[in-house]
Amino acid sequence: MSDAEIAALLAAAPVEPCGGAALHLLAPADWLRLAELVDPADFAGLFVADGRAHALFFRAAPLLVAVALDNGAYPALSPAIPEAGWYERRAAETHGATATGATDTRPAIRHGEGDAAWPRFDAPADEGAFQVGQGPVAGLIARPVHRRFTIAAGRIARLEHRHGYAHRDIAALLHGKSPRAAARFAARLAGDAVVAHALAFARAAEAAGGCDIPPRAAALRAAMLDIERVTAHLLALAAALEAAGRPGLATRLGRVRDDIAAAVAVLFGHRLMMDAVTPGGLEVDARPEALPALAAALAAAAPSVRLVGGFRVRRALGPAAALARDRARAVLARVSAIVPAIEAAPPGEIVAALPPVSAAGLGSAASSRGMVHHWVKLHDGQIAAAALIDPAPRLASRLEEAAVGLDIEGFAVLEACYAVPTGAIDG
Repeated sequence: MSDAEIAALLAAAPVEPCGGAALHLLAPADWLRLAELVDPADFAGLFVADGRAHALFFRAAPLLVAVALDNGAYPALSPAIPEAGWYERRAAETHGATATGATDTRPAIRHGEGDAAWPRFDAPADEGAFQVGQGPVAGLIARPVHRRFTIAAGRIARLEHRHGYAHRDIAALLHGKSPRAAARFAARLAGDAVVAHALAFARAAEAAGGCDIPPRAAALRAAMLDIERVTAHLLALAAALEAAGRPGLATRLGRVRDDIAAAVAVLFGHRLMMDAVTPGGLEVDARPEALPALAAALAAAAPSVRLVGGFRVRRALGPAAALARDRARAVLARVSAIVPAIEAAPPGEIVAALPPVSAAGLGSAASSRGMVHHWVKLHDGQIAAAALIDPAPRLASRLEEAAVGLDIEGFAVLEACYAVPTGAIDG
């Protein structure tokens, strides 16, 4: 990223107040120039609201920029930032906004008229290559997504996902609600990131209203986020090990994850801590009597997770070994600090009142697969517009690239370790 040139470009742009990150209003030429200057890896997401296309970038801090729609159109970012393609497709479906010059203009959402209205996958050009379809309807429990593999010489030459089967338009469901009423919808974008999305949404609403949460709520929120990340990593590791033919260790990790979830159900009232985080703080306080069980479950995680680093396990994981190692390290870095952090949380209130303001705010939180971001615009304390951004669409794109050269069995291991939730993509 050319920091000096980006800084100069932003300094010349008008700025609109937005809690959590100033909103820079760019001219179309500057919008395109910024896309050329930034590191594509810093791209977090794109959404349309208030007659503008917004792009969010995140490195150490968020950078939020917008360009005005011109007759419902805006310059596409996907030629410079390929991972913007899915967001542009979804914005066209949900807001009718056209990304001029987009690299992919196919429909993003299945509207119920049948697959005949969808564009066909490209036929394999190489002699001897063939295609294999997978999902969304199968004789087993599977994610609502269609995958099309192009196989050549027994290896994956191309992988393409077709999403949109599970579209709920959660962002639209938030409109007209108070932040506290809307929080339960935001938390349900992805089951493995309930706390992360609830917290990002809460922080966005708090930033818009200038609300400071009680210290106890802040401390418990941080511990809850760590618990969720640990359990999500354990679930992904167990799935990858099962796919890799290591059912014993997979079962062991699954049991540890279940023990942690059972302790959390007593501690915060729900195995996934659903509806525990609310704008202004927390809906529930921690129950101290659950801490010994949580401490025991977390302590049992460490020796099980260390086995993932063994040579035979790494060899079985194959293409997923590096990602599994990173997940294992993330678990080991957190398990010993969670219970002490809860015990050290200062006493006091756990929720503060939100003022009924008219303002916008951006909030972020760390999930097991990266940062999630929520943007809200409030009018007299009610949500007038919202956007929910999860890294899942970008990870799905990277999974397609990583699959090339693998066989189907190797892909199954890698896909399980990526653990990309379909609901977080479809929205």
